[in-house]
Amino acid sequence: MTTRDYLSARQIARKAIPLLKAHIHDEAYTANADMLGADITPSSLITRGATVTPPCMFRIMVCLDTAAVFKVIVDDGTSEVDMEMNSGAQLDAQSTYIFDVLVHEDDEVNFEADQNVQIEKLIVHEVALATQ
Repeated sequence: MTTRDYLSARQIARKAIPLLKAHIHDEAYTANADMLGADITPSSLITRGATVTPPCMFRIMVCLDTAAVFKVIVDDGTSEVDMEMNSGAQLDAQSTYIFDVLVHEDDEVNFEADQNVQIEKLIVHEVALATQ
């Protein structure tokens, strides 16, 4: 392995580490409001002197104390789309779900539920490369 190969492999490995974008633990939530105080967006990378924001994936783990429909809200700057997870069916109370959502460079993401709930756990990781 050459020095160039080593650096390239190191840079790739660093990009493959998921980045924590959001974390909520045991917090009350009011129905149909944003769960996060601020929308989350894909991270930018600097490559060869230029800043780029490549498409990525947000891996979302959620557990709610009450059955509710869980939605991912995506705003691309021109319009907002509500995407109901779990085929629009309520998530079971006290059950953990994991969803993957593809995110584009202009997307701003937040989450909602259709019921007042206690968010037992919400974790969002950004996966820059398809490493699953």
